[in-house]
Amino acid sequence: LRMYVTLALIFGLGFAIIYAILYLLGVSFLGILIFVGLFFVFQWYLSPYLISFSTRLKYLKPGEMKELQEMVKELAAKAHVPMPRIAISPSKEPNAFVFGRTRKSATLVINEGLLKMLNKDELESVIGHELGHVKHNDFLVMTIASFIPMLAYMLAQNMMFANTGRSRNGDYALLIGFLGFVVYFVSEFLILGLSRSREYFADMHSAQLTKKPEHLARALAKITYNMAESPSQQSSSSIRSFYIADSFNAKEELKEIEKHASELKALLPELEISRFKELASREGKNIFSLFATHPPTYKRIIALASLKKEIEKEK
Repeated sequence: LRMYVTLALIFGLGFAIIYAILYLLGVSFLGILIFVGLFFVFQWYLSPYLISFSTRLKYLKPGEMKELQEMVKELAAKAHVPMPRIAISPSKEPNAFVFGRTRKSATLVINEGLLKMLNKDELESVIGHELGHVKHNDFLVMTIASFIPMLAYMLAQNMMFANTGRSRNGDYALLIGFLGFVVYFVSEFLILGLSRSREYFADMHSAQLTKKPEHLARALAKITYNMAESPSQQSSSSIRSFYIADSFNAKEELKEIEKHASELKALLPELEISRFKELASREGKNIFSLFATHPPTYKRIIALASLKKEIEKEK
């Protein structure tokens, strides 16, 4: 429901400002529809190529990294989703994500940093999380959702900085351009909220698939700690919302982990809360949490703890 409401708000706001801008430019209603449709198809078709190029992916050939391919194949069959293509990113950041146009064309990307950090059980839980995104078509939803703010920003920028003169149309252009930027920022916040909610569903999918929520909890804790400890490895690309964890807010999350130590310890007895607290104390309060694409790690681990209790009741 949240996803549908968010998409409706984004498209309602976006198409209103896009229509106003193009109408002011003298474009007919049919022309507006054609322009928006072509732009969307262009983005939908090219985005996988752009992601693949920007992350320098190496696609696995048959028989290459056989154990990893077998793991993905078994989990995909268990999740009832098509086997995704597997690619390795040379990034040292411990992360993973999926992208593509459809379920059948999905690509699962695993960073080298993640392969080095996690054990087999933890890696399996991360792959289960990513397959949850495939099953729920999250990468397509996020691609569609990001289309409106991108287009609104592009058109608003054109209206604000074009040489419109001092005519009435010029004043209208400035006003609509300003409103276009407002639509861009509002829709971006809506998309970030949507992205955070989709992560919970993917976590739930992984827990139900492996029946071991603590494995994903342990992987998330390791990833968050590494990102906070090694900020130089953090990704600055525009595909943060696709990753399993977001490095943007990692240090602030560690403070919250300390506050919920008892709940986290119940799921991960080996979790070194004091070590997290020491690391988190190096940075003051982060006021940019609203810009995070993912929920705080401690909240995700608490949710996984609840899922573990439910799974144990079913046995």
